[in-house]
Amino acid sequence: MATSVRLIRRYVWLIDTIRRAGNITLEEINQKWKENRTLRLDIDKEDDLPERTFHRHRQAIADIFGIDILCNRYNGNTYYIENDEALKEPSFTSWLFNGLAIDNQLIDNKEINDRILFEETPGGMEYMPVVIQALSEKRRLLITYNSISHGNYTDKKIEPYFIKERLRRWYIVGRAEGHDSVEVFAFDRIEQLSLLSEKFEFDADIDPKTYFNEVVGILLDDEYDCESVVVRLYGKQAEYVNLLPLHKSQKAVSRGKNYTDFEYMLRPEWEFIHEVLRLGYEAEVISPAWVREELKWQAQEIVKRYDEPK
Repeated sequence: MATSVRLIRRYVWLIDTIRRAGNITLEEINQKWKENRTLRLDIDKEDDLPERTFHRHRQAIADIFGIDILCNRYNGNTYYIENDEALKEPSFTSWLFNGLAIDNQLIDNKEINDRILFEETPGGMEYMPVVIQALSEKRRLLITYNSISHGNYTDKKIEPYFIKERLRRWYIVGRAEGHDSVEVFAFDRIEQLSLLSEKFEFDADIDPKTYFNEVVGILLDDEYDCESVVVRLYGKQAEYVNLLPLHKSQKAVSRGKNYTDFEYMLRPEWEFIHEVLRLGYEAEVISPAWVREELKWQAQEIVKRYDEPK
C-alpha cells in the first residue's frame, strides 16, 4: 500500500480513536497505537507514536478533513475533537471519513469482510474525480448521455454546478449548452465524459444547499407549487417515519388512537407521491384534496392491474 494511503488510514484511525474516547491523553492514544499493528506497518516500523509525529498528524487532519483536535490542559492534558458535528452532518467529509473508518476495521480481516453485505450501486463512480476537478476549476464537461426520454445517447456540453446523492445514485446538477433550465444528470447514465478547457461561472442564483429544499428527491418541476401536505400514518409506519422523515420539513401536527398526522411543506411531485405509495396501506393523504385524489387514482390503477387476468 502506498505511503500516502497508509498515512490517510492513520489519520482516520486517530480521529476515530479520539472521537470514541471523548477525551484521551497522548499516553492512552499511544497505548492503543501499540495494540494496533495493521495501521502502523510500513512507515518507519514505528512501535510508538512519537509526540512530534502525533502533532504533525493533528495538523494534517485539520488540513485534509477540517477536524480540529485540541488539548484540554485543565483536564489532565486530554485531547478531544472540537468540531465533532462535522463528522455527523451529511457532507463529503463525513461520508469519506466514515467509509475509511469502517475500512480500517476490515483490513486483513476476511471473516468480518464476508459478514458485512453492501447493496450493489449503479455505475459511473469512475467519473467522480473528473467531475470534482471540473467543479474546482470551473470547466465545462462533454458527456455522452443515455437520455431515457429520447431513447438514445446524445452528446451534451454541460456546466456542472454541484453534485448530489439520492438513493445510492450520484447526480451532476448543471446546465446544458443551449438550455436555460437546470438539469440533473445521473452518473450511471453517462457513457463517456471528458473535461474541456472552456471555463464558466457558477450561477449566483443557485445555492446547492437549498436548491432541492422543496422536493423529496431530485425532480424540481416549476409546475408544482410549494404547499402544505398532510399525510396520516397508521401503526408502526408512524414510528418508522418519525425516525426517518420523508422530508426535512416534516412535523407531527396531531395524533389519534392509532395514527399520527405529519405535515410537509414541499412540492408534491412524482417522487413524493411514490414515497407515500411506498408506505402502503398504512399511509393516507389527508390534504390537499388534489394530492389525495392523485393517490386515490393511482391506488385504483394498481387494483386494476391485479384484477386483470394474467
